[in-house]
Amino acid sequence: MKTSTMSKLAILCLLAATTLFSISDSLTAALFDQSDISVSEKGRLVLECRQSEDSIARNDRVLLLNGSDTLEVFASEGRAIEQVIEEDLDLDGLTELLVQMDLGGSGAFKEFALLKRKDGKYETIWEETGFKAGDASIEDRDGDGRLNLYIGYVNADVSPQKDEVAVFTLENGDLKRDK
Repeated sequence: MKTSTMSKLAILCLLAATTLFSISDSLTAALFDQSDISVSEKGRLVLECRQSEDSIARNDRVLLLNGSDTLEVFASEGRAIEQVIEEDLDLDGLTELLVQMDLGGSGAFKEFALLKRKDGKYETIWEETGFKAGDASIEDRDGDGRLNLYIGYVNADVSPQKDEVAVFTLENGDLKRDK
């Protein structure tokens, strides 16, 4: 082969490699996303959404970043985290985290987890699955000065199906459904 042909071939290989790396970087960026939930003296609370490369499963996580320290607060284990709400539900001065996840599939079912900070770590104190098309909010709708957890959902156990709201109150470390 002539030197000029080899040079052209080397340049083509270099361009192809550069293109492949830039496509790979674009795919990685599309599969990985971080967004702030809150910032406090504890650090940055971050939602990290990760799509598995060869699967429809998600590997979403909630992280607490403080300087060079990273604490995994919650891992979704294949479920897609749709929202994280940080509020002091029991008025003890420490915020709880409500994690809302989509279970995937055609049923539009949601799963919720409530985490409480204890001894510098978050622990799951409540987990509930099976709310069809549910969305959560934390607010004081009844005006009693206490925040409640509200989950709107479709009750598929009645005919015809109807929209309902489940109301929960956190007392003494237990989340209880109001009647």
